[in-house]
Amino acid sequence: MFIVYSLADPVSMEAGRIMRELLQPEEAKPINGLKHFVSDEFEMLELKESHIYADYLDDMISTDCIIFLSRHSSKSGIASFTVHAEGNWSSEAKLGGKPEQLSTAAPVEMLRVLSALSKNNHISEINVTYEATHHGPLLKTPSLYAELGGNETVMKNTDYVRLLVDSVLDSFEIEPNFKRVAIGIGGLHYADRFTRRALEGEYAFAHILSKHYSDNVDMIPQAIERSNKKPEVAVIEWSSLGAAQRNAIIDKLDEIGIDHVRM
Repeated sequence: MFIVYSLADPVSMEAGRIMRELLQPEEAKPINGLKHFVSDEFEMLELKESHIYADYLDDMISTDCIIFLSRHSSKSGIASFTVHAEGNWSSEAKLGGKPEQLSTAAPVEMLRVLSALSKNNHISEINVTYEATHHGPLLKTPSLYAELGGNETVMKNTDYVRLLVDSVLDSFEIEPNFKRVAIGIGGLHYADRFTRRALEGEYAFAHILSKHYSDNVDMIPQAIERSNKKPEVAVIEWSSLGAAQRNAIIDKLDEIGIDHVRM
């Protein structure tokens, strides 16, 4: 397991500092000139640039999973702790990665972090949620983002950053409760309904395709394939989609042999 933080991201930088302070990992030989720390359970890597452009990590490190510590950006300023997989559903790649390409999701690891955040979030009323898959980097190595943000007040609160760090560390000790690995289709970018079903023990979600990009059904096979645990089912937020969209999605799922559940 690699924990990656970035000096270009104030929340990420502070989270990395707190994690090093808590665990006192040994500083190891740099990797391609980047600071590298090792503890008994995992390794840490310090990036100078934003991690959303770190497609090169596949060639630099070998690990079963990468967790990116990150700030969360929100135009509305709503404070949130979030977890999500990476990738671009559209023909644009304004925030790293490549157009219409998804990274390898890590659904069980994401559920572990989500569960730990939900359990530890007694110090605040900040929302804890999955986000739909978005931005870079584009990686073959399974990876996920663990984020805090939404507004400057939250991002500058050291207690909240500490909660993010504690939750990532606690996640290593959690055996998540779920029945099936799934992809999510439909709903909003903040996937609150999928989050509830995950925390209730139904699903561990891999990639989530919000309703905003749900016309791009040709990427659904990629969402199934690019996960370290293959999704068994697609959970569809039915009422968020039009009839034509639902029909196209179900046709594609039938074509690739994946069952679906209406929600």
